[in-house]
Amino acid sequence: MSQQQSGGRRLQGRTRSSSEERPLVSIVTVVYNGAATLERTIQSVLAQSYNNIEYIIVDGGSTDGTLDLLRRYESELDLWESSKDKGIYDAMNKGVARCTGEWVALINADDWYEPDTVERVMAAAQGRSDINIVHGDIWIHYPNGTRKVKKAKRNGFLLKYWEMVLNHPSFFVRRSYYTGRPFDATLRVSGDHKWTLAAWMHNAAQFLYLPVPLANFTAGGASMSIPLRRVLNEGRRVSHDLGLGVWGTFVGQATRTALYVPQYLKLLFNQYSPSSKHN
Repeated sequence: MSQQQSGGRRLQGRTRSSSEERPLVSIVTVVYNGAATLERTIQSVLAQSYNNIEYIIVDGGSTDGTLDLLRRYESELDLWESSKDKGIYDAMNKGVARCTGEWVALINADDWYEPDTVERVMAAAQGRSDINIVHGDIWIHYPNGTRKVKKAKRNGFLLKYWEMVLNHPSFFVRRSYYTGRPFDATLRVSGDHKWTLAAWMHNAAQFLYLPVPLANFTAGGASMSIPLRRVLNEGRRVSHDLGLGVWGTFVGQATRTALYVPQYLKLLFNQYSPSSKHN
């Protein structure tokens, strides 16, 4: 069993503070064997125009050179830790628990931010005590080098009965709102959906939507190959846990089944559509 390893500015006694003009924003990246793409993610955070960011990386015990990369950026990371975890949502919970900023964002190791994302989000949230979650659109990048904007679907029906139709890589959440609201680490692919749906059912008005791409998401792999059985099993869990009842669970299962194949075909079409290519 691998021992926990850690590093970063915080362990050297170098901490960051928040101010009314520049609230501290904590950004968390969870990674496991992501050496091939993690540096792009790190650089997108370090290149942000907003100048009060706490950056935390939670590694799941990588064996591919990820730790070498973290040590190389030691002086620019506020905290990094490496140890075994119970999956991506367990790692996200660990990361959120280590944040000290007023706002928290989660960006995975194969995704990256647009240059002015944090500045844009903080400007929009300023003076909005009624807002706990800021989100926007994302660029989806396909394996053949094409990309397409994925707009957030602010549709309560689809969020409740289908899947995560908002764009989690674009989320910025008040740290206070995470208190007592962890991700369900027993889910494999639907933890962000369950968390978001619970927040939406709690108060949809606490979401502030910015209609611009805030992040870049890498499609392919798991995002294109989740079997229907897992979609239905986890969807049933989400419906049950959030109290949607027998009828709500049935509607959810029927909706997920009906949209599974069209959604998969749409992913394939977008991957090969000439209109998606970079300029």
